[in-house]
Formats: sequence, C-alpha cells, structure tokens
Amino acid sequence: MLYYAEKRTGAGDMSPASRKRVTHSDSYRAAANCPVGNAQGIGQNQNKNYHKGRIIVIDSQLILFEGMPSTGKTTNARFIHIQLERNNINAKWIHEITAPHPVTFYDEAYLTHDEYDTFSKTHPQAADILNSIAVFKKNTVAIPLREIEWSYRDKIGEDVYQALMELDAWKLPLDVYKKFALEKWAHFTEKALENRDEVFIIDSAIFQFQIFNFLFKNRPYEELQSFIDQIIDIIQPLNPCLFYLCRENAEASIDYLENDRGTSYLEYIWQRDKDQPYYLGKPLGAESFKQFLRDYANMADLLFNHFPARKMSLDISDGNWACHEDEILSFLDAKRIQDPNASPQNGVYTNEELGFVISVDGLLITDPNGNTRPLYLKSRNEFYVDWIPTILRFEDKKIIISGSQTGSRWTTTGLVYTKSDN
Repeated sequence: MLYYAEKRTGAGDMSPASRKRVTHSDSYRAAANCPVGNAQGIGQNQNKNYHKGRIIVIDSQLILFEGMPSTGKTTNARFIHIQLERNNINAKWIHEITAPHPVTFYDEAYLTHDEYDTFSKTHPQAADILNSIAVFKKNTVAIPLREIEWSYRDKIGEDVYQALMELDAWKLPLDVYKKFALEKWAHFTEKALENRDEVFIIDSAIFQFQIFNFLFKNRPYEELQSFIDQIIDIIQPLNPCLFYLCRENAEASIDYLENDRGTSYLEYIWQRDKDQPYYLGKPLGAESFKQFLRDYANMADLLFNHFPARKMSLDISDGNWACHEDEILSFLDAKRIQDPNASPQNGVYTNEELGFVISVDGLLITDPNGNTRPLYLKSRNEFYVDWIPTILRFEDKKIIISGSQTGSRWTTTGLVYTKSDN
C-alpha cells in the first residue's frame, strides 16, 4: 500500500529553536514556531520505566504516530525510538512494514481455526510446514506469506501456495477483517501488558491502515469511528498517546507528496488500487487519487479530534524537524541525546547463499535493493538503519541482521553477510 513508502525529507540535528510553554491540559497544538514545554497532565497515572535505580517517566506504554502520507510518521517514530533507548527506556518500534506485524496485516493469510483445519486436511502435504510457521491465536490462525514464498514455496507446491495467496487478509471482506483485526489488537495488548517496562512505538496503524480499508470499500465515517473506538477500548490499559503530523491543509500535503515523488507515483498508486469500490465512477489517474487523499485527510482530522487519550498535533509546514522533534520529546518528558561519534567498518559485505550485498561507507550503506540509507549508532557495534526497523550488528568481519524483519528478504533476522577481503 501507499503507506509502505514514508520517508524523511529535510530532518536534521540542528540546535533546537527557541521555545515557549504550552499550557493545555490534555491535547496540544504545535504552531509553526514550535511552542513547547513540559506537558501538563503527563505526570498523572504514570507507567514508570526503571533503570539502575532511577525512574524515567514515560506516560504511555503505547506511542502512536499518524498523519497523511509523506508527513514523516515513520521517520519520527524511528527518531523517538532511538531517543527513548538513549534515555535508558526499553522501547520497541513497530514499523508499518514489520513482518509479521502485530496489529495490521502485511502479507499474511488469515483463517479461523475451523478453516485452517479444513485447509490442512485438503492439503496434507503442506500440513507439517504450515503447523511449524503458523501463529495460533484464540480464534484465528495467521500464516506469513512472505516466509512461505521465500522458504517453502517449492516444498508445499504451487497449488497450495496459490490457495494461500487467495487467503491474504487484505482480500478479506471488511466485516470479517474487523473481527480478525480486533483480535490482533487484543493479542498485542495482552502481550504488551506482560512487560510493563517496555514502550511500543507504532506508526500508521490506528488511523492510516484503517482509513484505507474503510475508504476503499466506501464505508461511512461513522462505521470507521465506531471500529477505531473498539480498538481504543482494547489498548486503553496501555495508556496510549497519539502524535498527529499535518500541514496547514490537505492540499499542502498533496502538493508536497507530488513534488517529492512525482505525478507518476500518484498514477502508480491509482493504477494499483483502481479496482477498489472507492474509484468506481470517478475520474481516471492521479487526480482521482488526490481526491482519495482529501477524503483521507477529512477522516483523519475527525478521528484525531475524537481520539479520547493524550494527543498532540504538530503542523510541520515549516519543515523545521529539529524543532518538532523537541516538541515530541518534551511531551514525553525525554531529552535529546545527540548521535555518538562512531562508525562501522567500511567495506562490501555479501550473503553468498542469497546473493545479497551491503556496501558500507561510514554512516551510509547501500542495501541489496540499491537504496542508500543512513546509519545511527545503537551500541558499540550495532547500528540502526534509517527508515526501517532493521539493525546491523558488526562482528568479526561480518554483519548480522537483527531488529525487526520487513517485506524485503535482505532484512531477515539472523541473516549473515561476510566482508570481502578485496
């Protein structure tokens, strides 16, 4: 989906701009000159994270980032993840393309237990493999389709593989999707509550993913809000907070997206999704997708205003990312800790089995897909990869992949790349 393509533009570690105190008690609106301060109400009903005898206050165990496409949700979620860890807080970032994703659906087949039993009996040659990789929840069974494609497609046979592809959760009727999705959120919340010292950061899940699902099907806003209210009820024990990134209006974000990625990108997204009910009877091409974004923005604004927990809206029109980063940190009662001065070992690292190559040049890498990505220090020999939840661990002329896996196979957790002697 479109929401798998967020990226930062223009962020930096500039000195914080001058700031002033915000005095709203629950919800904060950040103006272009970035008024910030210690947020009122943040010290009540705290979840507290302990580190070596001192208390570090983070009001929420669940931090959510939302906004229109290309407003910096993913980038700022990554930034906050890094900064919380540097503040000695046990934090986990769940990227929108983390696979498997704990609350949304990304390349997963989803079945009820009865449906899974029937499928296994219909395709007994695949039963052992499916049982080994399936995730069993109270009422549903999830099968990671990328793992099937990468590792088991030949073993289970093409007919079984194609049958599984037809069960992709993205193809579910909306009423069925809602039942499965609520169980996912409930399962995530239950697991999160088992470790109250861990803070989870999730972008594009509670608004964006849901808006796409409902808007594609031409479902009314009231139904969407009712469904998200059910999600909010589920996650309430995590004391969630929400950051909503926006520009002065929807047209400004649409113009930014078009200038940043080109009209051809908007055409591509429309072409990909044109068979969805939303587009029936509408004009063809990029202009139709722009109308989708306008409707998206209207729904997102209403959802933000309705959101009952602590929340903060940031107008990012000025592009002063360092200022807005400081706003978010202030809201969370965390301080900015600058990047340490360290670099990994330069060179070319290869995974011979899959033919993947990672080139390292200082704090930049070229990944196996040809993308250039900055690195950020996590520990003495570990580096975060920009924009994705992957971590590179450098050991004995090797890179070992850790963190969370995405839809790109080179990010598979545990994959080893060996440094060339050339």
